[in-house]
Amino acid sequence: MLWIWLAVIVVSCLLEWATQVQLISIWAAFGALVALVLELCKVDYTIQIIVFFAVTIVAIALTRPIARKMTEFAKTPTNADMNIGKIGKVTKVIDDKMGILRVRVENNDWSAITEDKSLLPIGTEISVKRIEGVKLIIEPV
Repeated sequence: MLWIWLAVIVVSCLLEWATQVQLISIWAAFGALVALVLELCKVDYTIQIIVFFAVTIVAIALTRPIARKMTEFAKTPTNADMNIGKIGKVTKVIDDKMGILRVRVENNDWSAITEDKSLLPIGTEISVKRIEGVKLIIEPV
């Protein structure tokens, strides 16, 4: 088991390094380190495996919220975000089953959808609530 725990530590550290320290696999390395110590103390391999998983899970539970805050990136606003809150008009129904519409907001055509995927008649004035991907999420005015 000595070589297995060393391999888990090395592979976990290499994965962590390869992901540019995104805190993906470091917890498994910590669990394997504890299991390695148990191996050196001649503890049964079944207990080593149980302790490995227990330490890994506890390490994730205790540090993941902190790690998430440390690696969180701020959303960068784009020019498209300027359309939020703007008024436009429905110009075309693209897919009546999916509720996909074509709208015109400040001389720009957009693919759009309502929150509940309901269809709006052509010519309906809409307000842009938010943007998800390349679609505007709209509501009738």
